[in-house]
Amino acid sequence: MEPTIIFAVALAGALAILAGIFEDLESDTGSQSNPNSQVQLAPQIGHLHRYFNKAISGEPPAYGFWSATGATVAVLLQTRFLSGFGEMHSVILASIFGAFVAASILSFYAIFAHISRTASMRPFKQPLQLDVILSPLPLFFAYGFLAVLCVTLISFITNMVLLNPFPVPLIALLFGITLGTIGSSTGDIHYGSERLYQTFIFGSGIPISKQGDIDIKAEYGFRNSIDTPYFTSRFGGPVTGLCFGALVFLDNWSRLFTFAGKWTPILLGIIIIILLFIINLSIEIYTRNRFNEFTKE
Repeated sequence: MEPTIIFAVALAGALAILAGIFEDLESDTGSQSNPNSQVQLAPQIGHLHRYFNKAISGEPPAYGFWSATGATVAVLLQTRFLSGFGEMHSVILASIFGAFVAASILSFYAIFAHISRTASMRPFKQPLQLDVILSPLPLFFAYGFLAVLCVTLISFITNMVLLNPFPVPLIALLFGITLGTIGSSTGDIHYGSERLYQTFIFGSGIPISKQGDIDIKAEYGFRNSIDTPYFTSRFGGPVTGLCFGALVFLDNWSRLFTFAGKWTPILLGIIIIILLFIINLSIEIYTRNRFNEFTKE
């Protein structure tokens, strides 16, 4: 087994962890997923907020588009204009420029999405505030840039070193959709509601009258788009990164073994799924025993 392959697998896994962290924090900053449902509902029940909101599409198609865009630009630059810099240097430079283009598109998309979303809340007196647009803009541009950069580099590694037959933009598209899916599901619940609603009966859900509280009640003054990633960077982001990193690493790692030929990755995947099922079942049984059954109230 070549050391280059082992290093590539480890590097892809490490970049995937970073991509997951940055993706979740970017979506938290722009409320594309977290806490998107709360942001949409708050004005309708009288809670006027100071959150940026760019959720027109879900994270999976959005990150699939942005990742594929960054990778496409990077491939064009790497093959046509930067080939004289050497393979590794040209890939890095092209990936940086491609991620910048994708993050710029993301920012334009976000601004118009937020304006249109806020305009639709006019019947409920939700104001459109300039500082709410400008304050989080550099933050989710940076997070989006770093997330797309990591995905683009993973796609180049997968294609050029790990010899995946699919072209780099297609690999980036698939990775982007996967990354957005994980961020929307794994990181979605960790934006701060836990500390506001822990007085309610376990499993009872959140009353409609309390749905918008998360958007307005902070320790000092109104909560905003900068507060949320400050909180989620401690748990939601790392958990998302760990999930995506484990997926990319284990997928590539399984290909290093050949005890069952082409069936090796499939068999290892089935074993991992069974182990995860047992772990999840054990956690739920422990939770029910510890906090009683989910209430029906």
